[in-house]
Amino acid sequence: MAPAIVKVNQLCAAYENDQVLHNVSFTAYEGDITVILGASGCGKTTLLKHLIRLYLPRSGTIELFGEEITSMDEPEFDALLRRVGVLFQGGALLNSISVAENIAIPLEQHTDLPPEVIERLVRGKLRLVELDNAQKKLPAELSGGMRKRAALARSIILDPPLLFCDEPSAGLDPIMTAALDYLLLRLRDELGMSMVIVTHVVPSIERIADRCIFLDEGVVLFDGTLKEAKSCGEEKIERFFKEG
Repeated sequence: MAPAIVKVNQLCAAYENDQVLHNVSFTAYEGDITVILGASGCGKTTLLKHLIRLYLPRSGTIELFGEEITSMDEPEFDALLRRVGVLFQGGALLNSISVAENIAIPLEQHTDLPPEVIERLVRGKLRLVELDNAQKKLPAELSGGMRKRAALARSIILDPPLLFCDEPSAGLDPIMTAALDYLLLRLRDELGMSMVIVTHVVPSIERIADRCIFLDEGVVLFDGTLKEAKSCGEEKIERFFKEG
């Protein structure tokens, strides 16, 4: 089996007195697309926010690249986070600047590369996500699918070995959802990128998932391959795939 790239052990999380995650443990492996799935409100996005340390857990540990992140100081974690890309649900593009300027932000913040090199790298990533002609456009001038791809280009501009995605197909129609799924698969295969993706969209899960973490009311109900998930015999999981 490939080395672990994300390892969560006995993670408990709460908002004030409301416990949301209960002793969550799982491992995501290098080269895999690991999908965190489950019904709305089960704790998927909360778990993802803990994986990138937007929140700290009540208890338990989280390892990225074999390093425990919950006890790191800020400079140490910031350095590690440069090896991680994050595609937020809404894309989080700045509307007042061009697509190319949006994508260049991580390079300008974290490298000393000259402008001409940054421009070349941005063009390369736009080509990779099939947005060659969009670099001078504003985000508001793009369709929903194009905005998602532009945000994806920004999230991978530093060539991170690990990508986190929160509901990447939210707001997209089935055709655009499939196109984004195939793009994610191509990035995994061509760049060797590992991914942890939060989604409840069953057709997407069936296209992209190597492994599934099924959450139910903040508890891991299943952890294994997609094939194993669909034949595990657990009623809630069978219903999830059938009704999706």
